[in-house]
Amino acid sequence: MAYTAQHGPINPSILPLCDPEYAAYYASSIQGHVALDYTAPFDPSIRAVPMLSGGATPLECVTRSLDVGKCNVRVFTPPGEAKEGGWPVMIYFHGGGWVLGSVEGEISIVTQLCRRVPCVVVSVNYRLAPEDPYPAAVDDAWDVFSWVHSQGASELGINPSLIAVGGASAGGQLAAVISHLAALSSPPVPIALQLLTVPCTDLDPAAPYPSRNDYALSPALPAVRMNWFYKLFQAKHEEWRASPIRAPAEHWAKLAPAFVVVGGLDFLKDEGIAYAKLMNERGAKAELKVYEGVPHHFPGLDGVLKKGKEYVDDAVDRVTKAFAAAA
Repeated sequence: MAYTAQHGPINPSILPLCDPEYAAYYASSIQGHVALDYTAPFDPSIRAVPMLSGGATPLECVTRSLDVGKCNVRVFTPPGEAKEGGWPVMIYFHGGGWVLGSVEGEISIVTQLCRRVPCVVVSVNYRLAPEDPYPAAVDDAWDVFSWVHSQGASELGINPSLIAVGGASAGGQLAAVISHLAALSSPPVPIALQLLTVPCTDLDPAAPYPSRNDYALSPALPAVRMNWFYKLFQAKHEEWRASPIRAPAEHWAKLAPAFVVVGGLDFLKDEGIAYAKLMNERGAKAELKVYEGVPHHFPGLDGVLKKGKEYVDDAVDRVTKAFAAAA
């Protein structure tokens, strides 16, 4: 994979809509840095390129690495003793378009959830495309979920009746799909909350969501980047295990409640809104929050943006309340 010269300035059609704090951050920390060439052949070495900073300093947790099925997970445990019955657990899936990303890229939100809720967080390094295209990531996500539910009490000290799932972007897609699969299991596996952060819910590149046109030139996830992810993931977008928004109508009433987070300038904004709307129309419960003036990657900028920190505080609050309600 080659690089273009550098990230240019925020497109003039987008800049007036930006939160001023974000616009200043972009100008100082992103503009001028190297950018991917989405027309070049894929080179896995791009995964080793350091991500741009912006997340808060990770909080200290007890960590260990485990292999589960065909992937690796990192387990984050709060210090101290769990309540009787074991820790609640969040199973978390990172973003990166099913092609990029890792546990390290979202270490801030993971450690904040671990320490502040508090709960065990199992962060999943699922297999990535194009080496392992769809449905590998979905299969890994389900394998880890099933393992946590069946083995987590003895292996991790968790309470298997207090499970939440969450993720950002591609990770939000995985969390949504796992929630459908858990609801359809025999017997169903209860989930306290879905934390769906800037989620991909419809993998049809031609789906006519207005935000895909309005924010096709938005920073962080322009249309050219998202289309590159679609191509490399090779998902069968008509299948609901790829596009959870296409799940049969009878699934939805069985779903766990969700906190759905979208950025006001995100290419994926409208499919996240549509997913929350369908949940509420079809008998489930979804709380939707739109963070205005920020693009796709704002949740990972909690160290530099007020709206990034607001998201982390909101996520901690919703997960904490969901576990309390389910206990």
